[in-house]
Amino acid sequence: MDIEALRQQYLQQLQTEEAAAPPPVTPEAVAQYVASDGRDDVKICQMIASLPLDRETFETSVRALLDIAADKSVGAVARLAALRQLGSAEFRAARFGPFHAEYIDLLRTLATDEDVEVRTAALERLTLTADPHALKLLSDGLQKVGDALVPAAKAVQLLARDDHGSALPIFRTLATEAKGQVREEALRALATDVKSAPLFERLAANKDEKTALRHIAAVNLKNISPPRFAKVARKLVLDENEDDKLRAAAVSAITHTPAVAEKVVTRRFATAVKKLRATTRSGALKSSIGRFSKVFGEG
Repeated sequence: MDIEALRQQYLQQLQTEEAAAPPPVTPEAVAQYVASDGRDDVKICQMIASLPLDRETFETSVRALLDIAADKSVGAVARLAALRQLGSAEFRAARFGPFHAEYIDLLRTLATDEDVEVRTAALERLTLTADPHALKLLSDGLQKVGDALVPAAKAVQLLARDDHGSALPIFRTLATEAKGQVREEALRALATDVKSAPLFERLAANKDEKTALRHIAAVNLKNISPPRFAKVARKLVLDENEDDKLRAAAVSAITHTPAVAEKVVTRRFATAVKKLRATTRSGALKSSIGRFSKVFGEG
């Protein structure tokens, strides 16, 4: 086939693709379809995804998206799609500025929406900037003085975004009294809380606690108080009845944390670790000890 024939074939293919492509979506078309009888949420989502946010249509597109997100008669899936597009529009700060106050007010309203996914999406966005209204809603829910708008574990995750530490007392309570994932998230949220060092020390050393909780507590303790962690880590490594995953993590922490190593590593300790490598069946523990030996020798 010659070059001209290939060119004609390519042009014909382009024409076919252009003919098959859907017509451009305009904000007016979206608004008209949403207001029509027999509308379909999937179709609305498709139109939202194709809605342009260029210079010419930005304002009308954002207006259409705000209206859809606020419309409780529209299905949650379509309202969530509108919120996602608004999130994209928000990055264009200069153009989005005139809508920002209205957008935040809308999110605060949606934070108590009947649909949990809509509530969650609104609270996720609001907590990115430590919105006080959202933080209070979440705090009240965890303290049972208000409605629980999202699952407790999710509420802890969102509250933990606030670096002012206003929710630390709540996290401390949950870290001792809650169960399951809520307790795990509370411990993670306390990662830099110096006042929780005694709690971390107790949890990390307590064999009755779940391994996952003990590991989180140990990591937190290492980060905020290496000397206290050093005492726990030494016991973990040398206790033959301890969980091998925790022992491996402790050896690794000692190896890579000078402030811990200087409190723990002696010739006697290094010799004990060498013997442990010869007896353990744990691959993770063997690997951790191998790295330890490269740094500190083998006793």
